[in-house]
Amino acid sequence: MAANIGKKTTAKERRQSPRYSALEKAQVGMSGDDLRLPYHLINISQGGMAFEYTNEKPLPLTHTRMDVYLNLDLHVGRLPIEVVADRLMTGGIFPERRCSVRFGKLTQTQKLQLETFIRLHKSVPKNS
Repeated sequence: MAANIGKKTTAKERRQSPRYSALEKAQVGMSGDDLRLPYHLINISQGGMAFEYTNEKPLPLTHTRMDVYLNLDLHVGRLPIEVVADRLMTGGIFPERRCSVRFGKLTQTQKLQLETFIRLHKSVPKNS
């Protein structure tokens, strides 16, 4: 037991797919809700995405589907999501939050659209 003291254990990476930084104009929004403002996509992978939005409280994202846009053109629609983290960022004038979600079960069409979106609109791989 004493032999284990001082050994550092590294946390296993939970993501199965690399995340890629999104282009500046990429956005996400809730499916079927035209009244909400779009949220700014930070990064995306085959397994999930992260986005930022201005609000003090977390979004009610239970049983929600989201759409991914570039230049206001829909690229992937009705992605089922599950919130992994939603935290308030510090240092800004306005309350800004960063939300990370993982995708639920995707249809074959959604998988192909997501793969195409990532391939055509990604920038460099992102570690976070």
